[in-house]
Amino acid sequence: MGVRPALPDSTTDAFVAEALAAANAYRDKHHAPPLTVDPELTEYAKSRAASRSEFKELDAGHTGLRDQTGENIYWGVETEAPAKGSAAVDEWYGEVKYYDFNKAEFTPQSGHFTQLVWKASTKVGIGRVSGQTSEGLETYIVFVFEPRGNMKGSFAANVLPA
Repeated sequence: MGVRPALPDSTTDAFVAEALAAANAYRDKHHAPPLTVDPELTEYAKSRAASRSEFKELDAGHTGLRDQTGENIYWGVETEAPAKGSAAVDEWYGEVKYYDFNKAEFTPQSGHFTQLVWKASTKVGIGRVSGQTSEGLETYIVFVFEPRGNMKGSFAANVLPA
């Protein structure tokens, strides 16, 4: 149980389409096949976004995530409307600057980037919750990926240079 009520679902078809397009543009740049949205994974992503929002900022982390699923989480405070999917995707992709393609191994600083472009991940669920809190208009965006990425020993084959 969190420290506050979960924020309400704000996932829309337009949001999912925009978020997916942003993710697939980066995946294409890194020679990874496009992700396809999976309805069951989307429900899971929505539930993960809600449960993450019961805690302040990103305090809940990836606790309770099921084993074969990868996850990227975004948190932000907006002024006008809930964050767009591309805001989360752009932030995750920005970690590319911390990834060493020569070493091809996991680092906490680049884990969202590597999961985003992980070649073997083919299915995604995308969820968003948002609402007014004492912080402002908070938004949590969750992408869940299957098969999960960031598998030790598989970086060179799955995280390709642009």
